[in-house]
Amino acid sequence: MFERRGIVRSFCLIGMLGMLAVGTGCAELKKLRQENQQLSENLTNLQQENADLSSKASRYESELNRLENSRKALEAKLKGTGATVRIKNGAVSVLLPGAILFDSGQTTLRPQSKAVLKKIAGILKSEAANEVVRIEGHTDNDPISKQKDKYKSNWELSAARAAAVLHYMVEECSVSPTRVYIAGFGQYQPMADNKSKTGKAKNRRVEFVIVPKGGG
Repeated sequence: MFERRGIVRSFCLIGMLGMLAVGTGCAELKKLRQENQQLSENLTNLQQENADLSSKASRYESELNRLENSRKALEAKLKGTGATVRIKNGAVSVLLPGAILFDSGQTTLRPQSKAVLKKIAGILKSEAANEVVRIEGHTDNDPISKQKDKYKSNWELSAARAAAVLHYMVEECSVSPTRVYIAGFGQYQPMADNKSKTGKAKNRRVEFVIVPKGGG
């Protein structure tokens, strides 16, 4: 009698363990399916991100090629003028050394600079007819001495020089006033070390930056 009860209990215990195993197996299977679905979604997202990055890289490379081609074309046209052309913050910039444009500490254009400015104006009207041009004034870090009563700092001097160039481009070269504006950066965007005369000469400059559409 007792043996039969023991056997029955054993079968019941085995049955319960079997049901528990089946339940546990189902739970594990459900969990695995959920994890697999999440991994699949993550993979899809990563593939989309990779496609987006590839597209951005392609557009970036295309833009770099466009800028470099524009730079080379302008450089060839300005050969022998003393101007240089570079890519600056995603834009093509025509750079004129300050010594070509102004005497030391002055804001009146030197007569010999006007031929170069006319050539640059002609190029801007043809090559960048639909673009806005920012005319930037830059100085070295020497404090104002000759016109201290007129210009409080290099900011004012650099802005006045940029304005002198703008007026000549608009009034004498027929550049549309709606396409140009000025910025005076003073000494705060140097191209070279101000510790040497050579470095200071590089920093004294005016730049014509062809502003990308949508830029400022």
